[in-house]
Amino acid sequence: MFDPIAAKRNQKYTREELTDFFKGSGTVAQRLRKENPAKYEELHAEAEKMNILGPSLIKAPAPNTPYKPPTRTYTAEELVARGQYSEAEIRAFFNSKEANDVFTSDRNEYERKREAGVSYGLFKAREVPYVPTKPAEPEWTSRISDELADESNLPRGTVVNSEQLERLCRQKVDRARQAQESTDAKAAADRATELAKLTADQRLEQAARDQKQADLDRLVVLTTPKQNPVPEPIALTTARLVAQEKAKSVEVPIGQ
Repeated sequence: MFDPIAAKRNQKYTREELTDFFKGSGTVAQRLRKENPAKYEELHAEAEKMNILGPSLIKAPAPNTPYKPPTRTYTAEELVARGQYSEAEIRAFFNSKEANDVFTSDRNEYERKREAGVSYGLFKAREVPYVPTKPAEPEWTSRISDELADESNLPRGTVVNSEQLERLCRQKVDRARQAQESTDAKAAADRATELAKLTADQRLEQAARDQKQADLDRLVVLTTPKQNPVPEPIALTTARLVAQEKAKSVEVPIGQ
């Protein structure tokens, strides 16, 4: 809650003091401003709060600091280029015919030296950065082994590239596989022939064993005495036959 009496009691400087300080001859105020700018600004701020003075249009001067040029920064490519070439070397290079020759024969080297020139302030950086071209890698070649040369019907010491070597090795693998397949087929045929011969021999031997057993069984039958049954008496046989006939026939009374 606003208390004007307490606010007035807590003021560091009175209105009369500030009015006398700023509205007086001005000599004291100018001296304080020069010798103690911070204190002057404090008093001026208090005077502004009491509406004795308006806001100051003249601000305290900035501290007198010596001028420092902006620090030059370098890209990674520029640092590498500066480490490879001195400024004198770059100036001599671009002031000679060698620059045109290198531009045509080795564009990457030319751009590296130009990058060094940019770092030394001799040129402006390109708007579109140069992308180094990769030189073509030499084709890989190798002397094939004498064994592979003999199998491929080539002279010993033949030199081939990677594609040719792969083709020769593939042919060697195909030959080995075909030879193995031929060997396996012959072995299978030999096994089949042997099995057929063994099967035929076994069948003949089994037939011979079966015939031999049959002959033995017949010999046993022929050599075993045959027991003939004792014939039934004729009277008994006749009586049985009569009984059977009577059972089948119908009795007829005499005289009918």
